[in-house]
Amino acid sequence: MKKLLLVAVLLCSLFISTPTTEAATTSVIKIAATTPVFKDTEKIAVFSKGTIHTITKSDQRFHYTKIGDLEVKFSKQKAKMIHQDADQLKSANPVRLLTKKHVKIYSNRNIKSTELGHIQPKQVIYTQRLRGDYYPIVFGGKTGYIYRKDVKVQKGIPVLMYHDLVKKKEGTNVSILEVDKFKSQMAYLKKNNWHTISTDDLTLWLQKKIKLPEKSVLITFDDGYSSTADLAYPILKSHRFKATAFLIASRIERPGYLTEEQIRSTQDMISYQNHTYDLHGFNSMTGLALLEYTPRSAIYTDLTMANQKIGSILPEQPPVSALAYPYGLRNTEAIRASKVAGMKSAYTITEGNVFQGDSPFHLKRQRVHSGMSISDFERRLLGQ
Repeated sequence: MKKLLLVAVLLCSLFISTPTTEAATTSVIKIAATTPVFKDTEKIAVFSKGTIHTITKSDQRFHYTKIGDLEVKFSKQKAKMIHQDADQLKSANPVRLLTKKHVKIYSNRNIKSTELGHIQPKQVIYTQRLRGDYYPIVFGGKTGYIYRKDVKVQKGIPVLMYHDLVKKKEGTNVSILEVDKFKSQMAYLKKNNWHTISTDDLTLWLQKKIKLPEKSVLITFDDGYSSTADLAYPILKSHRFKATAFLIASRIERPGYLTEEQIRSTQDMISYQNHTYDLHGFNSMTGLALLEYTPRSAIYTDLTMANQKIGSILPEQPPVSALAYPYGLRNTEAIRASKVAGMKSAYTITEGNVFQGDSPFHLKRQRVHSGMSISDFERRLLGQ
């Protein structure tokens, strides 16, 4: 009886103590007068009078919103709250641009459309991929458009992300790529004088300790499928291309995955790195990736086990120093654990190229998928 009473009290306390909250909403404002927009104290853009934007938060003096990937602010005195649904915007902004002048932001893909405002000269901004002659950009929480001739694309270094290769595609999984397409892509790299690099090369370049050729590319494979050795390796070998494979170390020797002998026999072209030992998965109850909630000590143990497993197979290879986060997901505890476990860099699945100044533990990649044409492939390499 006491147990039942205790349960009832606990349930009641939950209902009493838990406040009712509304779903998070995005506020919409209308600009009352031409308004300068700031990143910290630097003026980076202007919102035109009469334009409508969404804000993410406010304080006593400023409203906050987004331009590309940047959080920016503007005076509350020149904006009025209105009742209007907020835009539902794409979150991927893989293209990095440099403004060559005051760059106008248009409401549509037409230079005769309404001008939402402009961005100051010599600003680095991130946008969506080119559509026709225009780059879509998040401009104050709304979709605006930049004319391509008003900006310069910054190329950076592409990190290509592959998974499994097959001779003949069955099913709709776009991450599974036909080997003939991979062969064509590698032939394109060779023909156009691309230089393949390692994760260590990229880390040293980020630290400004080495210079790399202008057309440098890092080729990566996730998970450790047997096709990395059976199908990708002969093509890489024929071009003398380096590549990196991120292994789920607990799956080595499982059906469909690399064997120890395959790993040893391909190490001349492929560097083998960490994709966790056994933390590649989701919690079905929470929807979180294992790496997002596992305690730091357990993540460290897992990564160390993966390092040791790979090291035992390849004792002459330098210590494992790079990690690919499963699903690209991580938190501060995972990042701290990876550093203690000896990682010098870590890779996400966020789309885009890598630039000096980027954090080595939040590196972007370019996903290669089965629906990609050679023209698409070329644009990814060039950061477009």
